[in-house]
Amino acid sequence: MAFLDGVRVLDLTRLLPGGYATLMLAELGADVIKIEDPRGGDPMRQLPPLVGGRSVYDLLLNRGKRSVALDLREPKSGPVLEALVARADIVVESFRPATARRLGVSGPQLRERYPRLVHAAITGYGQTGPYAERPGHDLNYVAVTGVLAADRPHPAHLPKMFMADVGGGAMSAVVAIIAALFGRTTTGQGASLDLSMQDAALFWVMLPGAADLIEGGAAVVGELPTFGDHACYNVYETRDGRQVALGAMEAKFWTTFCDAVGRPDLRSRHLTGLEDQVAVIRDVREIFRARTQADWLAFFEGLDVCLSPVNTATQAFADPNIEARGTMVQGQGLRAVRSPFGQAPVPLGAAPVLGQDTADVLRALGVK
Repeated sequence: MAFLDGVRVLDLTRLLPGGYATLMLAELGADVIKIEDPRGGDPMRQLPPLVGGRSVYDLLLNRGKRSVALDLREPKSGPVLEALVARADIVVESFRPATARRLGVSGPQLRERYPRLVHAAITGYGQTGPYAERPGHDLNYVAVTGVLAADRPHPAHLPKMFMADVGGGAMSAVVAIIAALFGRTTTGQGASLDLSMQDAALFWVMLPGAADLIEGGAAVVGELPTFGDHACYNVYETRDGRQVALGAMEAKFWTTFCDAVGRPDLRSRHLTGLEDQVAVIRDVREIFRARTQADWLAFFEGLDVCLSPVNTATQAFADPNIEARGTMVQGQGLRAVRSPFGQAPVPLGAAPVLGQDTADVLRALGVK
């Protein structure tokens, strides 16, 4: 039995954060009904790259869901929406606060009638504050929170990872929803969840910005050896132009590395000052340029060194550990990465076309 068997979710979201969140709920066994505007549906359906006229994101993130075409701006949709909400456990929406209120789908509006409902609002800047009604996308949220500057002080290329959308919006939403469902079992009451992607991304900045948060932090000395200034924790090019990542942050790993490559003289220069580290990094670069990536991976196999290949997405999907764990799932004409939960996710059907399930869902509700 899946964890969320019998739980019904209404997905009113658009684009990636909500799509990711409700996919994870579907993989946990929830029945996800995606409510879409009849005039084109979720804009995610049109996001490039396209395969056969459909977005690859739509094909991946809407698996296992049912699509109902319903124009929330039309008064005649009111009874249909009411019937859907009455039978739902969770509503997830991503409208700006004023839009959600205008459509009648905000947390306070719905939970006034259905107090057991768990309502999750995934927005850029939250339900309150001066930014509440601002538009935005992942780039805006990682920019305003310091995530972008922390990793790319002078970005030549924009990040390809949707950190605020997925890590901030989707993952935070699922954690909060599961917690609220658990709380409902004892209180009988649902919750209104205010999920700000700015808040969630800022939570990640707590560690790189730690000195700003601690009293006396302006006088801190040193920093973690994890930012490319130390030889023990760095990325190196190999003879064939590929790369390996060395994560020998602890002394025992660094010692093993130095002994293995025949450089015991580098043992004592593990966490020396940054001036000395420039020379150590130069030496380690020369060491790694002597062999191919495959040769180095074979050389260090079985040694406690923390060495990994720098993989492309294609290579990562084919990683032997990923294959052994069954992390990749296949079916419905695609491969997908299962959500990172301990229990194997529920097998999901293909992503529906716009409005594919409207008639069946409304018939089951007794709505014409």
